[in-house]
Amino acid sequence: MCRVSTYSLFLAVVLAALLLPMHLGAQVLTLDSCRAMALRNNATLENARLEIESAKQTKLAALTKYFPTLSLAAGYFRSQNYLIDVSSEGSGAQIDVTARFDGETMEDRIANLQATLDRYNVDVNLQSEIDNFVDRFSYDITLKMIDRGLFANAVLTQPLFAGGRIVNGNRLAKVGVDVAELKLMMSEREVLLNVEQYYWQVVLLHGKLQPVEQALVLLDTLRRDAEAAQQAGLIGRSEVLKVRLKQAEMQSTRTQIANGIELATMALCQYIGQPYSETLQVEIPQQEEMDNPAALRLEADSSVARRPEYTLLEKSVEAERLRRKMIAGEALPQIAVGSTYGLTDITGAYRANGILFATVSIPLTAWWETAHNLKKQQLAVRMAENSQRNNTELMSLQQHQAYNSLREAYSQIAIKRQAAADAAENLEEVKIYYEAGLTSVSDYLEAQTLFYQAHDQLTDQLIDYKIKELRYRQISGQ
Repeated sequence: MCRVSTYSLFLAVVLAALLLPMHLGAQVLTLDSCRAMALRNNATLENARLEIESAKQTKLAALTKYFPTLSLAAGYFRSQNYLIDVSSEGSGAQIDVTARFDGETMEDRIANLQATLDRYNVDVNLQSEIDNFVDRFSYDITLKMIDRGLFANAVLTQPLFAGGRIVNGNRLAKVGVDVAELKLMMSEREVLLNVEQYYWQVVLLHGKLQPVEQALVLLDTLRRDAEAAQQAGLIGRSEVLKVRLKQAEMQSTRTQIANGIELATMALCQYIGQPYSETLQVEIPQQEEMDNPAALRLEADSSVARRPEYTLLEKSVEAERLRRKMIAGEALPQIAVGSTYGLTDITGAYRANGILFATVSIPLTAWWETAHNLKKQQLAVRMAENSQRNNTELMSLQQHQAYNSLREAYSQIAIKRQAAADAAENLEEVKIYYEAGLTSVSDYLEAQTLFYQAHDQLTDQLIDYKIKELRYRQISGQ
């Protein structure tokens, strides 16, 4: 009865100390509240959400390529010289007169008129008279115009075919949104895992603190008993000194653990975005029975496909294939239709005109360069496919490794629990022998040390299993 009562008393003291708040009215952080605050305040998740918003804006920008483009242009010009400047002059023999009368040339008409005059004996040289008349003429012509003006025009263009780059560009933008959402999902799972690791680190340190507190209580009683025995001459001074040294050691350990709890709580608060306060407490959950790993096991081949990392690999291959199609589109014809309408004022009066047009552009010299770029991108596709296959195999191996580690940790729990129970029974027996005067203070101190170490190792093992269970659930997609 005594052995069982001592172990039960230890558990009761530990549980009561863990569950009772240190300060009335103090804020208590639970595991659920830590998860919620981490999802709300963590900087990594905030950046991941911004990445999604950025990817959505890229998608909306790609969507605009389906619609017509409208451009407006307007301007004013003033030239140093006139745009039209025509000057000409001449006189006398420089003037070449050519005329035609009813189908006859001027020379033929002069010859006919001269024949008529000769027939009537008129003494006139008609060609000479015409030449004398023309020699008295001269001209000087100057034309200057347009040295300033205004213009404005609008051009509306609708692409009909761009080598598939518009369609594939929109598909690639959609993949970008999917990738950003997958990364957010992965970040959320990683953050939740880290939160629990920080949280259970605090729980672990609290679990380490309670056996030390209990040991100090027992050591205080033992010191008083030893001092009384020394005064009665039953034991020597060295036995009392051993008790005091053990007390100092435990007090130093308690200080170290308390400082560790403070730092671990600060780290948890920083990660979840919660201001730290000395009155802040972390709720210590009651010890629960650990799940058997067999109940958590999933087939790696089927569970790997449910992981966001696997989907992200698929999206990576899809993105590289779309980039290959976009590169191929650079060598294909581009067809567009459109219209332009403009206003000009260069002669003092506004003039308007509109034009409808259709264009076909065939990049002939780009085919050679595009062929090399296509080969390069095809290599990128193959590398993405190789990475997908290799990383899928690694994820399957990772899941097997995580399960084996979980199963190993679970098997150690039973061993550590048995060791803790044995240490408690041993401490109870040594205590009885010590009180009966059949064993020394050193043996009693050693039994206490073994008791503390056994429960310290059990606490470590329970937290280790909990963290490995969380990791396995994350890896297996649970």
